[in-house]
Amino acid sequence: MTEDHNDELITNAINAVTEKLSNTLLEQFLKLPEELRISLLLVKSSQLLLANVLCHVASNNEELEKIVALQDAEIKELTFNCAYSGFADKFSIDKH
Repeated sequence: MTEDHNDELITNAINAVTEKLSNTLLEQFLKLPEELRISLLLVKSSQLLLANVLCHVASNNEELEKIVALQDAEIKELTFNCAYSGFADKFSIDKH
């Protein structure tokens, strides 16, 4: 087998597991009371908004890292994901 074929098999396996896990999580989420679902969505939306704002206000990598160091682990991860996906040029992130 070639390396490309192995990579494709691994990618397909990861996608299959991710799809099954996503479906299971969605099913469990939909079983929650509506008020709790809305609260969870509001919390996650607020966290994503905060991560986006932090990426906007930081002027460079050093400043972003200082700001993120003051956040909890979840906001750190969301902010770095936001920086990587939406602000790669601003923070000189090489996606390759």
